[in-house]
Amino acid sequence: MILVNLVPPELRKGKQAPWRRLYGKKVSRLGGGFFLLLTLIFYVQYQLGRMSLGRLETQWISLQKDVQRVAELKTSIEGGGKKEKEFLERYVTSPFPATAILSATSIFLPDSIWLVELKISRQPNESTFFLKGFSLPSPNRSGIQDIEKYLRDVKGGFPPKTELVLTTSRQVKEDRELTLFTAIFKWT
Repeated sequence: MILVNLVPPELRKGKQAPWRRLYGKKVSRLGGGFFLLLTLIFYVQYQLGRMSLGRLETQWISLQKDVQRVAELKTSIEGGGKKEKEFLERYVTSPFPATAILSATSIFLPDSIWLVELKISRQPNESTFFLKGFSLPSPNRSGIQDIEKYLRDVKGGFPPKTELVLTTSRQVKEDRELTLFTAIFKWT
């Protein structure tokens, strides 16, 4: 049998040179080696990242306990702090602090007057100071005169538009005449 090649000579497949076959094999081996090397590098990086992630997860668990304690402390501070803040705003840092009221009450207190009860009430619209006590008559003045002088002096330490409501009564105990009084200071 005779084989006849009818394909024109310029399109006929000729035999390849041996160097072309060797070149193609070397390139494919180098490409495969390069691919394996890159795969190995990426695998090592993946394993290192996985190990650091495991360490971070264990640290995160221990940090969660600390974060929970901090959150509990924050809520307890805010709860207690609100009451303290409210107290400080109401009685200490207000335009007219309670210490000024109490110091005026004690500075002007004469020996003949005894205080039984003190109350300070602060509301957003009105503040009141309640004073209750009694007075012994002195040789120079009556008990009512001592009370009026004392309350006038105390009122000088209050804001200018302070109102004073005074109630007095007399009582005799053990042959001594006492003048009982109740004073209410109101200001805005």
